[in-house]
Amino acid sequence: MKISAIILSAGNSTRYLSSKPKVFHELSGQKLIDFNISLLNKYKEIKSCHIITNTALKENFINLGYKNISIQSPINGTGGAIAQFVSKNNIKADYYLICLGDTPIFNKKTIDALIKKTKNQKLDINVLGQNLDNPFGYGRLIIENKNLKAIVEEKNCNIEQKKISTINTGIFLLSKRALLLSKKIKKDVQKKEYLLTDLIKIGLEHKYKVSYSLNAYEKIMGANTIEEMQHLQNQLQTSIIQSLMSKGVQFENPLTTFISHDAVIDKDVYIESNVVIKNHVKIKQGSLIKSFSYLEDCIIGKDCNIGPFARIRPGTLLEDDVKIGNFVEIKKSNLKKGVKVNHLSYVGDSKIGVNTNIGAGTITCNYDGKKKFKTTIGDNCFIGSNSSIVAPVTIANKAYVGAGSVITKNVPSNSLAIARVKQKHFKI
Repeated sequence: MKISAIILSAGNSTRYLSSKPKVFHELSGQKLIDFNISLLNKYKEIKSCHIITNTALKENFINLGYKNISIQSPINGTGGAIAQFVSKNNIKADYYLICLGDTPIFNKKTIDALIKKTKNQKLDINVLGQNLDNPFGYGRLIIENKNLKAIVEEKNCNIEQKKISTINTGIFLLSKRALLLSKKIKKDVQKKEYLLTDLIKIGLEHKYKVSYSLNAYEKIMGANTIEEMQHLQNQLQTSIIQSLMSKGVQFENPLTTFISHDAVIDKDVYIESNVVIKNHVKIKQGSLIKSFSYLEDCIIGKDCNIGPFARIRPGTLLEDDVKIGNFVEIKKSNLKKGVKVNHLSYVGDSKIGVNTNIGAGTITCNYDGKKKFKTTIGDNCFIGSNSSIVAPVTIANKAYVGAGSVITKNVPSNSLAIARVKQKHFKI
């Protein structure tokens, strides 16, 4: 069973009040459209993925590296998009999975079930539906004796049909011959466009096997407005956090925590309130992330203690038992086991050895206005409070730096470096 995927993304997003195209806005660190692309890429039987968009958005997709772009022109509805695709492409696959760019699928099992039923029952048209407590705005599945008879758009529903809670998610799995029927779709009088949902009646008229599958997993919802996008964000965050809790991660108050879709967090990690964990973060077993800390593109080792009010920036590796205290920022640095940076410090482009202590108010001065330079501090060092380490510089093992020093030269091992103006007293 060879499948091609088609993602419909040709709308102008007029209700989504943003100068940035809706499908490129992010949910938990991932572009809206990438949820479906990432999901479809997991299937061996899906041989290709095509994006149908409009002329105005074409350059956005190309510039961001997307491939297999088809243009819908004129913009004349979902049925028109598929009919245009059929007329411009060789239809070779056995089946075509139709998805929507602004309707992310959060659970692979949803599509697994859709494909399985289609394959087992040799269906030509399988519509993915789901039950909603509030179906307003969605097309309704008209089901008689467990058979799908039609899909009626909200605007076309009569009073009784509006009471139906089973809605169309917009996701279809169509056989090759069912896809070709898209050329027979006629323009809808109310919407003045060609609706893919009309394929149900056309398929039945041609004696094709038509059915539906009910989504039994996370709800599939579209985002036409910023408010609806926020609803999706809340739904996804709940799913991410519940998944982490099922693996042994503990939260003080998950409602105040943001976690990116790709975060990898081990069991026995404890996350306090108001923590932000952005893209590409790994946190190993036993670590504590305290309130108001912000982590991005970094690795936190076992039994680390971070925050409160700590910022761990991209490219940072904290090895086991590292302590990062309040108002400390770490950027693109490797801190070895047992390092402590407890208060009000900045460490950037640095390598710090085992069990070294960085005193309060210490700054690694890594930028001269044009280039970044590296600081290397060895094992078992002690850097006194309010020190400035001017890179490039190396402080060797077991060295001490006196408080208030400005270090501009390498410091040898087992030595004390003091670089500050001699204190003088003047009579007044």
